Amino acid sequence: MNWIFLLLLCVNINSALIYTMADTYRQEHCSALVPYVGPMILREFLSDYRNVTISGRTFRLRQNWQQNGVAGVIWDSGIALARYISEHPELVANRTVLELGAGLGLPSIISSYQDTKLIHITDKASALDLLEENIRQNANNDCDIKIFALDWNVDQPPQKYQVILGADLIYIGITFEPLLKLFRDASDHDAVIYLSSKIRYQRDQDFHSQFLREQFDVREIFYETEFAVNIFEIKKLTHYCNT
Repeated sequence: MNWIFLLLLCVNINSALIYTMADTYRQEHCSALVPYVGPMILREFLSDYRNVTISGRTFRLRQNWQQNGVAGVIWDSGIALARYISEHPELVANRTVLELGAGLGLPSIISSYQDTKLIHITDKASALDLLEENIRQNANNDCDIKIFALDWNVDQPPQKYQVILGADLIYIGITFEPLLKLFRDASDHDAVIYLSSKIRYQRDQDFHSQFLREQFDVREIFYETEFAVNIFEIKKLTHYCNT
């Protein structure tokens, strides 16, 4: 039966992303999600709500797989990064934070409870309504939060940030170069990027071990065994710090 769920998942992913990606890349988008295929995972994606408990606090996140596709559900990498931030609040405390490709925004939600100076939460324009709803229902209202669309290929970040968060950003090869440029453009001179990734394919490994290391200092700081997720700490190399 698993092949049926695989077929359904691929069709839904492609239909959700068709307006942003050329037809020639559909197969890559579909294959990037293959490790999640299965009846239980599909049920979680199709659920209207997903409850996630972190450090004793339960967050109720609304999902919309049919309308938002990959941006409309919570992924393992997002939960892993949110947990890590909760366990290490000093990473974001009193800092300016940018989250890229936020989806439902769980890492930002957790950061809002860690005395963060400000949080800018971004994703594609079509994902913002659901993102705003989840932030409104779950984040700390006392935190300075702004939500806006950020197209990696076109838009410039409005400022430099001390911390950049990203969960499950590395699954479409054509986004690698725009993402690296955005890392450079959005990073303050001493910025730290926390990237939570599930390494699925060789291209994912190549990004972390080759492309990323050409411009940044990269350390794997944590491995989340429950989800098989790697968390990386990334900093600009010295000769990039003034750019």
